[in-house]
Amino acid sequence: MRIEVKSARELSTFEKARQDCVVTSSLYAYLTGTKWAIADWTVMVWENEELITNIHIIERTAIAGKKPVRLGGIGNLATKVEWRKRGYATEALKVAVDFLHDPLKVDFGLMIATEKMIPSYEKRGWKVVAHSMLIEQPDGKQAFSIPVMTLPVLKQDWPEGGIDLCGLPW
Repeated sequence: MRIEVKSARELSTFEKARQDCVVTSSLYAYLTGTKWAIADWTVMVWENEELITNIHIIERTAIAGKKPVRLGGIGNLATKVEWRKRGYATEALKVAVDFLHDPLKVDFGLMIATEKMIPSYEKRGWKVVAHSMLIEQPDGKQAFSIPVMTLPVLKQDWPEGGIDLCGLPW
């Protein structure tokens, strides 16, 4: 197993094609009709030349409870179906969280999750802070009703109040 973090702008054509194969098993594939943010960074887990797990990281300042918060957004966390239940996503998420601490030094990690996955992320320190947030879409700002989870990175207390993601979701 090889895990690497790369700038999304520096991915090769080969790496982008491999990511497309993994994306089909993520939330992106199920929440059709939603326009998603483009990754700034990507965490990739490889077995030989096969991409097994992928995570996108998006850097963003959003508004939580009327306060600006620097976020490291975790999105497109997906493992190919035939490779699941072997710890690849767990290892990739550890690397992604380390990356949020250093070099990104964000206030919080933020991800959306299905109800089914919440207990798994809670075991890793993530906490549900809302069940919807405001997001940008091509036709304007709208409510996005899905559980929102955060992880303290540099700050400990998530601000009370609504969340405006100030851009596309991840």
